[in-house]
Amino acid sequence: YVLKKFPDETAPFHILDLGVGSGAIVLSILAERPRAKGLATDISDEALAVARENAANLGLANQIAFARGNWTEGLADASFDVVVSNPPYVPTAVMAGIPREVADFEPTLALNGGADGLDLFRPLAQWAARALKPGGVLACELYEGHMDSARAVAEQAGFVDVHIVD
Repeated sequence: YVLKKFPDETAPFHILDLGVGSGAIVLSILAERPRAKGLATDISDEALAVARENAANLGLANQIAFARGNWTEGLADASFDVVVSNPPYVPTAVMAGIPREVADFEPTLALNGGADGLDLFRPLAQWAARALKPGGVLACELYEGHMDSARAVAEQAGFVDVHIVD
């Protein structure tokens, strides 16, 4: 799920990864964009430790800072060029059918997105609409069955160039 156009590869930019987990998303972007700087947050100390270790192993520690936080808490005055997130997006009714290779390794907190899977995306879209610099990008992984609802949430938050990408 991508909102707006991603900065070109030569441009310096600031990226935020909310709910960083292992760091796969933000570290992949930083590896491709050496002029970018990142901030990664997570509520889990264990996840932050893994992400820090992955950043160090990839030689990206000088491009990223890590902070423990609950979603956008403490970021009221921050502004970013890019915000990425793989928020909890699995609808509660779908949780029982999650494959074991996911359920055995991911905490419920990282998966359950509420009745329609958009419980955390709603406040994220509202916050990102204010926190993104002009021309900024919000990119999130969301539940495939509720993309039309996610588009409506993004548009209600003020996004006008909304793209759903498989």
